[in-house]
Amino acid sequence: MGWTEVCSVDELENEGHKSFEVDGKKILISKVDNKIYAIDGLCSHMGGDLGKGKIENNNVICPKHHAVFSLETGHVEKNINGFFKAMTRKDAKDLHAYEIRENEGNLEINL
Repeated sequence: MGWTEVCSVDELENEGHKSFEVDGKKILISKVDNKIYAIDGLCSHMGGDLGKGKIENNNVICPKHHAVFSLETGHVEKNINGFFKAMTRKDAKDLHAYEIRENEGNLEINL
């Protein structure tokens, strides 16, 4: 699909994150230690909005059932367990990580 402009660099604070709708996809963009990451914005378990999640140690924690995803790779660092897994019979799966770059004060991702 190619590079798509998402937002101004100024819209994202260091140690912050924000969800964006890009070409019909929810994308989470995070800035940690002045490095910017972009991954799918919905948890792969039950669609929790990761923009409402908590950032810890270059990971985002899903606000619904606490699956933990790497901001850099989208990899599931800690899966859901117990009651929620038993009820849904579904694990969280890795999310897609996107290339992201700054271009003339704007952030663009490669979809």
